[in-house]
Amino acid sequence: MGIGNDLRHDDGLGPLIVESLDIRHPDILIENVGSVPEAFARPLAEFGAERVILIDAADMKRPVGHVELVTKDRIGGIAISTHHLPLSFLMMYLEQETGAKTILLGIQPQNIDFGEGLTPEVEAVSRKIISILQDVLAEHIRGLDNVSDD
Repeated sequence: MGIGNDLRHDDGLGPLIVESLDIRHPDILIENVGSVPEAFARPLAEFGAERVILIDAADMKRPVGHVELVTKDRIGGIAISTHHLPLSFLMMYLEQETGAKTILLGIQPQNIDFGEGLTPEVEAVSRKIISILQDVLAEHIRGLDNVSDD
């Protein structure tokens, strides 16, 4: 799930990342959920998601572009100012509604003020993440396709 608002500079990194992924497989759902990710719980549950990766700008008080995987139990000190629902609550809600495990891929933004386009440092990190996710998901799909039904 790419979370964020592309009209708030670096807050648009989640949507940019998921929209840039070129992965098509019936067992993988990639969605830009914008600024209201909780509205996507029902489609995730109907899809049968087992794992949910949320990708979002997260103020972790780290250097710009810092990337971290964060569980709902560790998310307390991370500020996500542009969303109505705290991500820890969103993650608990998604887990209750879908039965899936959730994790946040957080990226430290530089600027989430109104405006279009990512800052150069965050865009560079986002492009690296796109490349890594593309490779990891392609490898995962190869594994799924090699599993026999026997």
